[in-house]
This record gives sequence, C-alpha cells and structure tokens, in this order.
Amino acid sequence: MKTLIFKTKKRVFGSLSGRHLSKFKGEGIDFKEIREYTYGEDAKKIDWKISAKLQKPVIKEFEESRELNIMILYLISGSMHFGSIRLKSETALETIATLGFSAIKDDDRVSVVCFDKKPIHFKPTKSINTISGVIENISNIELLQKDYDFSFIDYLNRFKKSLLFVVGDFYKIPPLHKLKHETYAIIIRDKFEEEPKFKGFVELINPMDLKEYEAAFSPSTIKKYKKFIQNHDAELFSYLNSKRIKSTKIYTDEDVFYKLKEMLK
Repeated sequence: MKTLIFKTKKRVFGSLSGRHLSKFKGEGIDFKEIREYTYGEDAKKIDWKISAKLQKPVIKEFEESRELNIMILYLISGSMHFGSIRLKSETALETIATLGFSAIKDDDRVSVVCFDKKPIHFKPTKSINTISGVIENISNIELLQKDYDFSFIDYLNRFKKSLLFVVGDFYKIPPLHKLKHETYAIIIRDKFEEEPKFKGFVELINPMDLKEYEAAFSPSTIKKYKKFIQNHDAELFSYLNSKRIKSTKIYTDEDVFYKLKEMLK
C-alpha cells in the first residue's frame, strides 16, 4: 500500500501537465462585506433593498470563490475483490489516491466516503498526509460479503454541492441523477469479467455471500454470459449519457492516471 501511495503521489505532483481539475470553477463568488456607495461608481451595483433599510446607498462586495469541494464516493461490494492482473479494489484505491492528491495539488478540499449499507466518512482535508492515511484505512476495509444500496443518495445530498466522483464496478446502476452534485462515474473492471476464459467444470465462490458453486462452462454458456454483461453495460452507459453524467471505465491493467486525465480534459 505504501508503494501505491508513493507511486501515485510522485505521478501527480511530478506531472508537468498542470492543474488536472483546473477546468472546474468554484461555486462563483462569496459575500465579503457591505460598504457605502461612493459617488461615481456604477449605480447598478447598489443593493436597493439593504439601502432602504439603512437609509443610505450601499454596495454588497463579493470575492471570487476558487476553492472546490471535492467528494469521492467508493461503492463497497464483494465483487471489487476480484482481478486477473490485480484486484479491482487496488485499482479503485489508486483512482481515489490520484483524485485526492490532484485535488490537494490544486489547493482544493477533498473528502472520501466509503459506502455499503452505511457510510464511512473521512473528513474533508487539504493535507497530503491525511489523504495517505485515508487510503491506508480504506485498504483495510473488508469487501467480501458486502454490497451497497442506494441510500447514499440521501446521505450525500445533505452536504454542500460538490464535485463528486463515484468509484465502483457498477454492476448495479444507482440513480446518480438524483444527486445534487456535479457527478462523474468511474467504473472499475477487470477484462476477465467481460472476456472469461473458463473451460469445463469450474468451482466458483460468490463474493457477496461466500457460497461455493460448481458450474460447467461451454462456449454457449460463455456467449450468454458475455451477452448479459454487454446488455448491462449498454444500459449503464445509456443511462449515464441520458443524464449527462460523464464517465470512464478503467480496467485493472490500464493506466489510472491517464484515464482520469482523459476524462477530465
């Protein structure tokens, strides 16, 4: 885990490509103060409602808010404990680390939420060391026999509008359009899931309940399975596109840094 954090940190902070999240703006402007109108200023700036109460012309001063609120949601499920090249959970951790370090590099505040049936919420931070600790804590979360539900929608909507990255394998399609946040979906997969190479009888373990199964894999069975995954992903991407939710799929053998950069450019 320390190697992953070191590699990701070096990749993000050693990049010459500049601010990875710089395309995003802050939430506009924040109120600064009320001051008396000075002769010669644009009268359009006068706040007439407050001026009437104070019996003198005044102007509301604002300052630009550049700091972003970044939230990263990790959808916990047993199916993340799988991988032919490396575990999907390891790719998810690198994804979270890359997003977290990039936010800090851009001087933004970032918080991480891990969710199955209830949240594990790591408080917002601008500290590199804190994010490193968060990644280590997440790596110790037990994934087997876990699965998320959609109650994270109500939970996340309690918080200030943020830039939200949702990380998971998305074998269930959550109603992300109900979130008030600007949302991005990051789908973590292993190519073996979509192109299985099984032959004959194979013993399988369901990571959701740890039940063992023996299944016979013939060419026709593989074909049906692949069709099922294709239909699921077609529905997933159709939904995301229809709701204008930007997304990317990252396989366990792909460059996480590059895929995120491509999504955000």
